[in-house]
Amino acid sequence: MPIYAHHTFEGGGIAIWRIEETSDALYALLSTSRYDAMLAAISHEARRAEWLAVRVLIAQVLGSEKEVKYYPSGRPFLSDGSYHISISHTKGYAAIAYHDSRTVGIDIEHVAPRVQRIAHRFTHPDEALYIDRCGDGERLQYLLINWSVKETLYKLLDDPTAADFREAFCIVPYELEQQGILTAHLSLSSSMQKVCYQRCPDFVCTWAMK
Repeated sequence: MPIYAHHTFEGGGIAIWRIEETSDALYALLSTSRYDAMLAAISHEARRAEWLAVRVLIAQVLGSEKEVKYYPSGRPFLSDGSYHISISHTKGYAAIAYHDSRTVGIDIEHVAPRVQRIAHRFTHPDEALYIDRCGDGERLQYLLINWSVKETLYKLLDDPTAADFREAFCIVPYELEQQGILTAHLSLSSSMQKVCYQRCPDFVCTWAMK
């Protein structure tokens, strides 16, 4: 499957791959065997496909295959230092954000009602004031976006003290659009951060830059 979406901006961009291939087909798109040992530890077919789709997507968007490594915190980086990178995947999709000089974060979430069961864990009381006024359909969309935004911000900050999403981040009220920009208050630094989002039938995707 070709790249599903690719949005560029000065110095970088974000890209999304719709995973329709098997893990073997994705592996065949890579010319390196450097990941064999790591792949051997992933037995679940869907997880293998997601893992490989990220590497294929990086190669296609950045023009050559790149080795992905990880800091002790779990944050990914490219071994050649050519770009800052962030990675995410969900059911049927893989996504990356990249920039040549700025730290980036990205998250992609499958549209499913399960997010409502954990809403109390990540929804700030001020967010509940505008989310709880919505009907079921809009409420689900707000929860998905807000959850995704907080995942993106957590990756962007790379700070374990931000793990309590409910307290660490508060998203300012916004109107639902197919694609837009919202603002989040970062409690730990008393600062504000812009986050972009995109809504599609299967997923929501959010990304941000420092």
